[in-house]
Amino acid sequence: MQHIHSFSPNQEDFGTRLDQFLVKSLNLSRNQIHSLLKNERILLNNKKVQKNGISLKEGDKITLLEQEKTQKEEKELYIPFLYEDEDLLILNKPIDLITHKANDKDLQFTLIDYLKKHSIPLSNLGDNTREGIVHRLDKTTSGAMIIAKNNSTHELLSLQIKERQIQRYYLCVIDNPLKNNIIIETPLMRHPKNRLKYITTNSKDARGKEAKSAFFKIQSQGNLELIGAKLFSGRTHQIRAHLASLNRHILGDYFYGYQGDYSKRILLHSHFLSFIHPKSKKLIEIYAPLYKDMLSYIKENFYKDKHEITAEFKIPLHELFSTSF
Repeated sequence: MQHIHSFSPNQEDFGTRLDQFLVKSLNLSRNQIHSLLKNERILLNNKKVQKNGISLKEGDKITLLEQEKTQKEEKELYIPFLYEDEDLLILNKPIDLITHKANDKDLQFTLIDYLKKHSIPLSNLGDNTREGIVHRLDKTTSGAMIIAKNNSTHELLSLQIKERQIQRYYLCVIDNPLKNNIIIETPLMRHPKNRLKYITTNSKDARGKEAKSAFFKIQSQGNLELIGAKLFSGRTHQIRAHLASLNRHILGDYFYGYQGDYSKRILLHSHFLSFIHPKSKKLIEIYAPLYKDMLSYIKENFYKDKHEITAEFKIPLHELFSTSF
């Protein structure tokens, strides 16, 4: 194991229990801290410690160790690259992988960690936890994502996003069919009782941030519906929160109100990107193939002639959007 983080308590922390100090310092739950202790990933003064009730004192040094199991999982992780040149990379992000660390103390393996491990050059605008990230996908969302390899490309792509010149289309399965194709322009704000969640608010609320989404029907089967979504803006959890405001929920998205039985993943995928390359000025159009779990679900529930559904299955979402509104 390697040392990945070392620190010492301040005077105000003297006498505090080790586990309580770690919860506060690492922004992890008490259960996560107890798991770290149980798996001997905490050193106190260079000695492994499993007891959580030890009181800290002046001069104590706490060290966090890297997890060997995580290293093995990292070696097995494969992320398909859909397009690459000297300025940018477009990849097909899998689920259960966060885009970047929340802060320098975050221990999770991220998409940025993967790219660095594979020697992909990344822009370094802003803080060092978000290198190369022009736009992000939630941990639970798969699909197409753009990575900037240098600062000039990053700045130009960010400007395109700000001016809504990058077309972003998603596929998702919802638990209640849409009444009609719809465009929502309702602002989003953090939930007052759960800071990790977002809700809609009215345009006069200063806490709200502008958000615009379009949702359009593709296939229905009973209470289920396969729909397309277009993002005009890119707020955190935008698709999930806007659908929840319609009392529609993506399958697997219990966080935003889904109450059904499907729990393998959230069935939301960034399927198509279209934009002008910031350097070559050529039109880039990229489809991100569905991962097997979501492809199988769509195949089994929405398409009778299943022989037509292959690994390269794609839906022309930009064309459907043009004819839907």
